[in-house]
Amino acid sequence: MRYLGLDYGHKRIGVAFSDEEGRIAFPLAELPEEFEVFSREIRKIIKEKQIEKIIVGVPIPFGGKDSLQTRAVRAFGEKLKEAIHVPVEFENEVLTTKLAERYGTSDKKKIDSAAAAIILQSYLDKIKSEARNPKS
Repeated sequence: MRYLGLDYGHKRIGVAFSDEEGRIAFPLAELPEEFEVFSREIRKIIKEKQIEKIIVGVPIPFGGKDSLQTRAVRAFGEKLKEAIHVPVEFENEVLTTKLAERYGTSDKKKIDSAAAAIILQSYLDKIKSEARNPKS
């Protein structure tokens, strides 16, 4: 199964995709946040890469309560699900942009796609772990 990872921001949305086996995430692009432009471009990527599921990074504060940004990202994910008709799941994205800045690239334009790859890799690692260690 091939996945798409998204790092939602107020100006740009970072995009990453997985290999066909859903094992490794790769940064892909940064798209504008404006929904009509974004949805048109993301449809092209979904078709080209044969994406079966979208993972959206959601900022879950350390206290656990939803913030304004958390609610905005969840609303974006729901709107995306309705517009694209591809399953959408959420993955905690706390500090992924900082990790992308620290360990990824110094190119500001590529930080969002690097953060999307970190979000997606976290999700992929989690589902691999759950497959190896199923709950009884």
